[in-house]
Amino acid sequence: MNSYYNTDNGAVQYFIGSDSFQQAEKLFSDYPFIYILIDENTEKYCLDILKKALPGLKIRGYIKIPSGESEKNLERASQIWEKLTNFDANRDSLLINLGGGVITDMGGFCAGTFKRGISFINIPTTLLAQVDAAIGGKTGINFMSIKNQIGLFCDPEAVIINPVFLSTLEDKYWQSGFAEILKYALIMDRELWNILDMRRYSEIDDWEKIISRSAKDKIDIVRYDKMEKGIRKNLNFGHTIGLALESFFLKKGVDITHGQAIAAGMICETWISSKMTDLECVKVDEIIKMIDKNFSRLEISENDIPEIIDIMRQDKKIRDGLFRFSLLRRLGKAVHDIVVEPELTEKSLLFYINNKNCD
Repeated sequence: MNSYYNTDNGAVQYFIGSDSFQQAEKLFSDYPFIYILIDENTEKYCLDILKKALPGLKIRGYIKIPSGESEKNLERASQIWEKLTNFDANRDSLLINLGGGVITDMGGFCAGTFKRGISFINIPTTLLAQVDAAIGGKTGINFMSIKNQIGLFCDPEAVIINPVFLSTLEDKYWQSGFAEILKYALIMDRELWNILDMRRYSEIDDWEKIISRSAKDKIDIVRYDKMEKGIRKNLNFGHTIGLALESFFLKKGVDITHGQAIAAGMICETWISSKMTDLECVKVDEIIKMIDKNFSRLEISENDIPEIIDIMRQDKKIRDGLFRFSLLRRLGKAVHDIVVEPELTEKSLLFYINNKNCD
């Protein structure tokens, strides 16, 4: 599959599938200076795969940072800029972001701001990055323990999605990416929900089909609403509460994955949907059963709720002090900009803590 869509600045090219490197090979010949951003995991497991697949790369240097969400900060961004400066990188340079969501988020942000912008290509190596983080032009870093507080919309030249990297993943990263696949099924792709067929992620074997479909779902939304003025907001389902939970645990130094946080957020926001949009209770039960089948509940208590709500107030989707959610109208259909009172948000967290059924 080779997909394109137009943006204000040109065309982002997507190459998806086992032959994606061959399809994209000609892109790299335009750049005399290529640098690769990696972490210790992609250096160990993915770099040789890339070099063997693209032996003609004119690599001038490597920039290595530690892995982990806690590393997606201003200090690490500064180190990337410093390395690029020491390498004498210029506006004819290309940065390849080889890694998961932290690498593609931060690498895109650093490329977009270095010398007012150099070209970059995302080569996502995790399931989460392949179906979500590397797609759509959102880049950024965390600041003051708030997820993606500083960033910009900045398109890569291309995104190369190849399933070969997924064989290197630990189980928890398969699970993390699966949360975003579930989100696409819930907000826009009921056929994908049927394909998943209430299975655990560990029971799935048709990954290339599911990854291609999920990536295309996001590409299609971004194509029509790059700057998140309308339908792209539907992608925030599960993220208003989920990102607050991720920031809550990040602040406490507790290691959870993005997918775990979003899974928790989807349970809460599915429950809110049942109160705000008349989502059928039987569907709420079905959705929560599927999420619980794939994710353990996070350890939060009633006493944690005020702090989680306070973190939510920093969310970029807050307008005029009001919480604006993307919710489910029905399975496979979402709506956005729904104002939800803080009290109902608190009740959803209580539901998450205390219940697994639609009460």
